[in-house]
Amino acid sequence: MASARYPDSELLLQIAGADQQAFNELFERYRDRLFAYLFSVTKDREASEELVLDTFLKIWQNRATLPELDHFEAFLFHIARNKSLDFFRQLQRNRERQTALWNIMYERQTGLSADQALLKEEVLKAIRMLVAEMPPQRRMVFRLSREQGLTYEQIAQRMNISPHTVRNHLAVSLRQIRAGLNSKYHLIALIFLLGK
Repeated sequence: MASARYPDSELLLQIAGADQQAFNELFERYRDRLFAYLFSVTKDREASEELVLDTFLKIWQNRATLPELDHFEAFLFHIARNKSLDFFRQLQRNRERQTALWNIMYERQTGLSADQALLKEEVLKAIRMLVAEMPPQRRMVFRLSREQGLTYEQIAQRMNISPHTVRNHLAVSLRQIRAGLNSKYHLIALIFLLGK
């Protein structure tokens, strides 16, 4: 097997010359260890698989500089670490955006006309009914997040589940709520989001 014969430095020289077979060999050599590292950081199997591919894509894109590296493995894991930090930053941005939009719709109390306040109460009532129909664990996750403002980590700790499970429960519950609100309520939600 070629990956057992050639040291990293030789493979890097070949990859710098756009040798795809050498790149595949390098990928096979490090893929499992890189995945294990990323999974230990993210606790998310799908995200870890994507981050492994992103890391090797970056290696390929910067292949011309590979022969200059003294410690390829350290370089590889440094890229993977940065990719995992990007993953968490993106996750946080998405969570903050989702929470901000939800709070505008769910908690806005001022500046509403009597009609808007009535419509808002209708929407909230419909949402409460949809939440009540959720399975107990999902309902609890939703309420701890939306009503008590707990973070994924705090909810995970309180319920003795993983933050990944918390994230999944919230994503599913929000999809259920969106699907459960009819088009009339979707329009009202839009009014809340875009209104003054």
